[in-house]
Amino acid sequence: MKTLEGIAKQPGIAIAVAAIVDATNGINSVSTVLLQSGISALRSGSSPSDYAEAVIACDSLAVGALTKIPGINTVGIAAESDTDAPDLAIEVACVIGVADLLTSISEGDILIVDGYKGVVHIDPDPQTLAHYQQAEERRRLRQKVFITSEHIPARTQSGETVAVYARLSGSSRLEESLSAGADGLLVDLRGSREDAGAISKRVLREAAGKPVMFVAESGCAEILRAVMAYCTAGQVMLVAEDADLLASHIEAAMDTIVLEALQLDIDAPSVNAGRIAHAGACEPTDPSLVVIEAADCDIEGLPRMREETIVAIGGRLGSIEPLVSAGIRRVAVDPDRVAEAKYAIRSIGSEEAIQFFESSNPASPE
Repeated sequence: MKTLEGIAKQPGIAIAVAAIVDATNGINSVSTVLLQSGISALRSGSSPSDYAEAVIACDSLAVGALTKIPGINTVGIAAESDTDAPDLAIEVACVIGVADLLTSISEGDILIVDGYKGVVHIDPDPQTLAHYQQAEERRRLRQKVFITSEHIPARTQSGETVAVYARLSGSSRLEESLSAGADGLLVDLRGSREDAGAISKRVLREAAGKPVMFVAESGCAEILRAVMAYCTAGQVMLVAEDADLLASHIEAAMDTIVLEALQLDIDAPSVNAGRIAHAGACEPTDPSLVVIEAADCDIEGLPRMREETIVAIGGRLGSIEPLVSAGIRRVAVDPDRVAEAKYAIRSIGSEEAIQFFESSNPASPE
């Protein structure tokens, strides 16, 4: 691998095969293999989104910006000259002023154009390639936004916002939960037959910025690796019945994870740890208590909790109103009850709330 420094012109990351062009030869300098790939794409009627990709390596930005290779998508530009081209719109990752660029590239080389740092990597080693691929995936995930109406947080008639989490067993019903507009995910990994690393990767890829809690007793290292690849700081929390033991597992795993982060030149994962407990065994003064499992318990007996506490009620939506009245601002429900739970929250304080919660709470036997 060879790394050349230049001037960052347009932010972004581009990873693709080099297409060498200059003012004298134009696209005649481009690899015949790449040219043939473009011609084949045109002949087969392929969609432009399916065209092969290339990074234009050129003598000047003007040449690179004006070069169009038939059937090939330009995803980045690296120019040897530092001369700008202010009249041309540059919409791909671009670095200019890269000395000795054209003499350093061979036909078929893979280039990485880092338009943030102003560097070009030629024939990158596997570690560097993996670093940039992961960085781009994280960046794309953070740009993903849930904008449809079901993802609007639910507020009571008096203005309190109550987050509705979907409680999952492993990664099953993940898509259903997100489609229903879950504000966050409570993912129970205890007893799951799926690999903790595979579950956490899938969940965190799809959650795209939503807060996620993993109930975990093992597999901390794999979860932390997934957090490092896909998450922002503070997005993920791990909880277990023994919070102190969990914290020690996280600390031990971090010794290895931090070294991996340094090697990849990325930030180490940042997660919090807490405790999950059944409603009948709650200590309201326990600062580590984060999740209360109350699906099968009488919530009337719950002590007053911090509003940051999540109360998991399963399908018992009739519990929502008293919980909100008691100060709880986060509830976890079954995936198929997310939309209904949000409706219930929005109804609190209205006349329809009485009818809803009466129908959700069966009458006690006389």
